Amino acid sequence: MTETIVATRRTPSPLLATLLGVSTMTIMASATITPSLPGMEQHFAGTPHADVLVRLVLTLPGLAIMLAAPVFGLVGVRLGRVRVLVAGLVLYIVGGGSGLLLDSLPALLAGRVLLGIGIGAIMTTATALLADHHPPSAHGRVLGLQGAAMGFGGVVALLLGGLLAELSWRGPFAIYLLALPMLFLVVRNVPEAPVAERAPGSAGGSPWTAPLLGLYLLTFLSITVFYAVPTQGPFWLAEIGGAGPVVTGAMIAALNLVMTAIGLNYGKLRARWDFRVLAAVMFAAYAAGLVLVGTAGNLWIATAGMLVIGLGVGLSNPTLNGWVVSSVDPGARTRALGLVTSVLFLGQFASPLLAQPIVAAAGPGATFVLAGALGAVVAVVLAGLAITRRGR
Repeated sequence: MTETIVATRRTPSPLLATLLGVSTMTIMASATITPSLPGMEQHFAGTPHADVLVRLVLTLPGLAIMLAAPVFGLVGVRLGRVRVLVAGLVLYIVGGGSGLLLDSLPALLAGRVLLGIGIGAIMTTATALLADHHPPSAHGRVLGLQGAAMGFGGVVALLLGGLLAELSWRGPFAIYLLALPMLFLVVRNVPEAPVAERAPGSAGGSPWTAPLLGLYLLTFLSITVFYAVPTQGPFWLAEIGGAGPVVTGAMIAALNLVMTAIGLNYGKLRARWDFRVLAAVMFAAYAAGLVLVGTAGNLWIATAGMLVIGLGVGLSNPTLNGWVVSSVDPGARTRALGLVTSVLFLGQFASPLLAQPIVAAAGPGATFVLAGALGAVVAVVLAGLAITRRGR
């Protein structure tokens, strides 16, 4: 293990920059084409069930990611993480960029499946490689930078996707081609890292230990609570302040900017507090922000709530991924991270289904408040565990 740490301290900055750039590809996946959906629906108006199929263009990659990520976790152990990452980028380019050429909805949906499979490979391996090439003492910093890069990538995707959608509904699909230079950079800058058979203090080689199962549950609860924002936010913001797509997009972009700021400073936060405390703060921020949005009487208060939610989002990725990385042997990282990725997208899929009965009965505002209440309960439990552990 000592040899691995010495080697990784000499890792050139291009490796880190490349893996951070690769990480931005994942968050761009859905936000990129959101502005083009109305134009796409108009273009395919003659296709039966076009309204449903167009929405599947947005959501289908999530299902593919959920199913593919655990598989790539296993494949990464056998074939190597860099090979899986390269294959994922190729699928991302082909599947994502296919929207520039294909002219049938079934073909577009097939391309989106390829895109989702590629994202599953990228998400599973990029974080593992960041951990492989940096010593444990640097994990907080590099995973925080990863979160910052993803937040910035979300802002770029929202703004650039909107501009390209003004030219053509196909325009935003060109953004997926940004993965092409990233592919060459990975081949050039990212070697396969030697992984020690067992890291001191790890929880074991299995991704199914009790602590990891608890982390998968936290990941599910985190995304389920947060996903009230993209699924219910546009309707609620229009109801309380007449917000249209531009205003809603700007508010979500502001959330991503807070996420970026937290990521840039996460290394300092991790050096001061353990994962339980950071996770408790994350869920507390979700709770406060969601309740603030759900009880807002105007867009100014809702914007303040969004910024508080951004604090939680900024803590989420580096805290949960970092906690998983520190709880499993290096050789089992891709398997554990593959399961985390799968659970993440299971939460995205489940969140609107769980929220819909509440929306139908009490409206989107109450849905935000109840999601915030769930976040508060989790925050209290985590804070209690942190206090108990500190008292021992």
